[in-house]
Amino acid sequence: MSIQFLSHVDGKEADFSTAHVAAFPQGQGWNEKAYKDLLEISFHYLAVDYDDENQIRGFLLYSLILDEAEILTFCVSPELQNKGIGANLLAVFLEKMKEKQVSKILLDVAENNFSAIKLYHRYGFIENGRRRKYYENKMDALLMSKAL
Repeated sequence: MSIQFLSHVDGKEADFSTAHVAAFPQGQGWNEKAYKDLLEISFHYLAVDYDDENQIRGFLLYSLILDEAEILTFCVSPELQNKGIGANLLAVFLEKMKEKQVSKILLDVAENNFSAIKLYHRYGFIENGRRRKYYENKMDALLMSKAL
């Protein structure tokens, strides 16, 4: 198992889409084209947790502009959730951002994603606001941030 930080995925966008679709409620996962488009942007990166067979266990897609990072999406394979993989991935990500002298990390999370909200609170993220009916299912998004 290892966590790698990547700026491109060399044609493996389908792997990330498959993992994302599996981890999110039906209709909320991003397709292969979304990953291809996002990763063509120079300030988008991935932090990926691979198992011993180089399969994706979880990943975090983020943007990094100057001293500010934004988590765009974060997921762990459903069968591996609640086993510390997400917590470890987030901890490693936060350490990497400190090394890069990032001062603030932003994210939004569905108001009913209680396990993610609990994880973010555990790592010092605070709620800063709400986007009403932000998601396609009309769910609100909680805006969260963490100063480093």
